[in-house]
Amino acid sequence: MKILLGLILCLTFQGIFLESAFALVDSNVREFLENRVTQWPEIYLPNFKLSDTSKDLIYPEWFEGNWLVTSEDMMNDSEEPVMYNVNFFKNDSDLIVGNRAKNSESIGKAIFGDLLIKVVNDPESINNQITYLKDDFYIDSRITRRNQIQDNDIFFADELVIQTAHKPGASRINQVETISKFQKCSEEKFVGNDSQMPEICGVQYVASYGSKVGDTSIQAIKTNKYKLTFEFIGN
Repeated sequence: MKILLGLILCLTFQGIFLESAFALVDSNVREFLENRVTQWPEIYLPNFKLSDTSKDLIYPEWFEGNWLVTSEDMMNDSEEPVMYNVNFFKNDSDLIVGNRAKNSESIGKAIFGDLLIKVVNDPESINNQITYLKDDFYIDSRITRRNQIQDNDIFFADELVIQTAHKPGASRINQVETISKFQKCSEEKFVGNDSQMPEICGVQYVASYGSKVGDTSIQAIKTNKYKLTFEFIGN
């Protein structure tokens, strides 16, 4: 479970397509995303609308900076919260993106501890990543589908990942869908005495579909739900 969660959290800050940072919200995509949440947890492998994996994930302006994230398992109170640091910055196009390498290493350390050796991003693709663990165990993750609405008041996205876990003499394929919905906790709730950055609150819905890639008749074989809180810790 911790390995799966680690992959999900790492990939949360990976690329998602947005045709234009200032484009009008596509109502069909918004409806698709809202339907996925409404149907939860009785959901099937999604047929994504207007998916394109060629561009990086764009975050709302208020994501910029460094954050301490606390992730709580809403389906299992006995699980200890997972905490890690993440960073978001303006790219050359003046859009907010995630620091993928730094974020993945931080999340991986929080999940795997000393089992994690390193996380490597594919220099040729924002969608591919390999997580190397001890005992010749590594996980190859590839984002194949994604949707996102553009709304500076909310971050709302869905992505599908094919992950292949490799151990000596054996490999296992799994498909994982992650729906992320984040917003400011409150305009009045600021961190510290001097900061003007409200905390960010959100939920992630995670579903596993097994190895039958592309079969949209498959119902989720396992679902989880996580509460995420972002505390601003500086620029």
